[in-house]
Amino acid sequence: MAAFAGFAELETNGWSNDAISSGYVNMFAPASDMAIPFIVSAIAEAGRVLDLCCGQGNVTEALTRAGHDVIGADFSAQMLSFARERLPRGTFVEADAQDLPFADSEFDVVVCSFGLMHVPDQPKALREVRRVLKSGGQFVMTSWCGPDVSPVFQVFYGSVQEHGSPAVQMPESPNFHQYANEELARTLLADAQLELVGCDQLECSWLLDRPEHLAEIFQKGAPRGGYLLSQQPEANRVAIKDAVARKVAERFAEGEAWRAPIPASLVIARAV
Repeated sequence: MAAFAGFAELETNGWSNDAISSGYVNMFAPASDMAIPFIVSAIAEAGRVLDLCCGQGNVTEALTRAGHDVIGADFSAQMLSFARERLPRGTFVEADAQDLPFADSEFDVVVCSFGLMHVPDQPKALREVRRVLKSGGQFVMTSWCGPDVSPVFQVFYGSVQEHGSPAVQMPESPNFHQYANEELARTLLADAQLELVGCDQLECSWLLDRPEHLAEIFQKGAPRGGYLLSQQPEANRVAIKDAVARKVAERFAEGEAWRAPIPASLVIARAV
């Protein structure tokens, strides 16, 4: 059986779903977009770049504007349709991160913005990153920090734990936040002959117009969050969403809005 088969199915179904993919682009992405300037500035010099797990092409567009020769790759045809609409002259390829259709040493840089955590066999994907990178090339990725430091994940997953049905469990999956741990990231990258050279925390967030909006972002704009909420009995789902709204109101108030912090990790590595 393929690694994390249930998780792979959840991700495939989620990113093929028009409602989830549209929800991500319109609701979730404003937080991940905050990392884009740091990704672009991390690249040492202009060159040929692979934007891996490119999604709706937001990073591809920024890299193109910065003067790079960019190819965007994603396994989701649905997300690539958004990318092609966003950047009609861009080059996009439907491709599995675990089996890339590119030649050895084809790229100076590989970028992966909040994508690797969605890949079932991450060690294999990292080996593919190293294979398509030139020796000495850069790998730049971002990952969401876990509940140990992320207020948003504390609120959401804490509410699920408190009010969710014990019968609703996520399929077995890789550690979603492992690349936000510097030492763990160093080890995982080294196994693929990628040397960690930098790891910084980025302050990303959503500015919400109402406390209830945070649970809606997870339900409508993320396969994992959508699964955890959609599988709940109605009473549990209502209780989770009420708890999230209450905690947002208590913790994240900023004037007449609510700023929900979801910090990210920027990881920079070198192909050795």
